[in-house]
Amino acid sequence: MPGRRLIFAFAASILGSLGTGIYAQDVNDRWFLRGDFQGLLSEYSGTQERDALGNLGLFIRADYLDRGGITIGYNRTVLSFQDGDQPDIKQDNLFLSGRWRATPDWAPGSFTFRLDGHVISNNDSTNGTDDVTAIAPQLSFLNYQESFYLDIGYSVSSYGDSLLVPQALEIDQLTPTLGFGFNEQRDWLQFRAYLIDASSSQRAQDQEDSAALELKWTHWPTARGRLGIDNFRVSTVLGERIFAVDQDAGGIYNLSDLQTGAAAIGAEWALNERNRVLVLLGLERYENRAINEDYQNTFLYFNFTHEWN
Repeated sequence: MPGRRLIFAFAASILGSLGTGIYAQDVNDRWFLRGDFQGLLSEYSGTQERDALGNLGLFIRADYLDRGGITIGYNRTVLSFQDGDQPDIKQDNLFLSGRWRATPDWAPGSFTFRLDGHVISNNDSTNGTDDVTAIAPQLSFLNYQESFYLDIGYSVSSYGDSLLVPQALEIDQLTPTLGFGFNEQRDWLQFRAYLIDASSSQRAQDQEDSAALELKWTHWPTARGRLGIDNFRVSTVLGERIFAVDQDAGGIYNLSDLQTGAAAIGAEWALNERNRVLVLLGLERYENRAINEDYQNTFLYFNFTHEWN
């Protein structure tokens, strides 16, 4: 498919351009490696269809000094149903991201251009959520005091032919973001809007357009206390969104119905200079208009980060 060819061509160009730096410089001095192992367990309530969802993922990030880098990720997702005769949906998600940072003399901060690619494959019997490709560019700005952040992101996602609704589906998404640091940089507040347009409303819960606002707040306490927590996190989603591309998580909500809200709370522990653990507990609300059903998804998310340099 054209989307996959774009992703693979993008990967080749990034690896080729950065590969020159690998051979020209000492790897240990120039490259910084980081790995993230993540897991998610969730349980549905208020629905006669879905039962539970599980996810395991691994992301490897390589940064060349502070100028740019690449991230390669893989996620395995399993969605089970209440009806034992209905087979689980098993999904593979490949993720590739490249970024380049510029610090022009005239600017009070740095600009970063980022380009993400997604390829998703699953065994959905309706083929409605299978054969997904997405391209997501993003341009961001962060001032040198790290107290102000701004980005504009865009993504286009293409879905395979559905056996239930014989119409093509393409999702266009615009995600402007604002972030602010305050309280001597011990607090960070981020606002991100999701403006989503679906080419086929029949394949998107009768939603041709949807809009949502995501708010995230992170606080670093002056002292870690007995629990040793490095920072606390709270987030919420207001509004509606469907088939959203999450640029922070590096994933796509292709298996979900219309999301009508979400909230999460969590904490991160810095075990030492190289290892960190993040735990989030959250609740998501969804609507399936095809069967007139509103339901909830309670989830527990875990992420372990290790840095080699």
